[in-house]
Amino acid sequence: MRFSITTIAGSVAAVALAASAALGSHAALAQPTPPNRFFGTVTVAGQPAVQGARVEARIGNNVCGTGSVGPGGTYQVDVASASTQPGCGTDGATVSFSVDGRPATQTGTFQTGAFTQLNLTVVQPTPTPTPVRTPTPAPTPVRTPTPAPTPVRTPTPAPTAVAQRPAAPPARLPVTGAGTAEEAGVNGAVLALAAALAAAGLGGVALRRRAR
Repeated sequence: MRFSITTIAGSVAAVALAASAALGSHAALAQPTPPNRFFGTVTVAGQPAVQGARVEARIGNNVCGTGSVGPGGTYQVDVASASTQPGCGTDGATVSFSVDGRPATQTGTFQTGAFTQLNLTVVQPTPTPTPVRTPTPAPTPVRTPTPAPTPVRTPTPAPTAVAQRPAAPPARLPVTGAGTAEEAGVNGAVLALAAALAAAGLGGVALRRRAR
């Protein structure tokens, strides 16, 4: 079998063209798709977010891009595509954002190679009120009755012995001198008796004994 030069040349050209097409197709498959860049402002509780706050972009549970808040509360985050980071951006996928771990109200839609302006708002959570502890009422003190004092029995004092005063000796009749009326009467009787005895002869003896 003989081949003409024209046939051989055509075959070589066809092989080269096929190889070039295959290489081009492989190169096209290997080229990563560009990310979707999101940018805008970040507001937290009505105020611009503080500079340096972390902005995070997620698709599903996968973190596909991060950035930080710049001057004036602005941000910029490149959200990776699925070709560069598995599980990330494909056209039409929902992108959610958070600022320092707190979710933003807005979400975005992934578009390969697009620049999407999306202003983010973070609502400050309502603080949970601290329960007020109700003070336990103090128990009303029960007044303990004061016991009545036990009466102290006062001992009856022993009677003080009164010294008996010795009886006064009988008063001696004065020989002379006036006394009381009674004594005067007695003396008179004695004198009368003495006179009678004297008359009888015994008066001297009796009178001397009486005088003693």
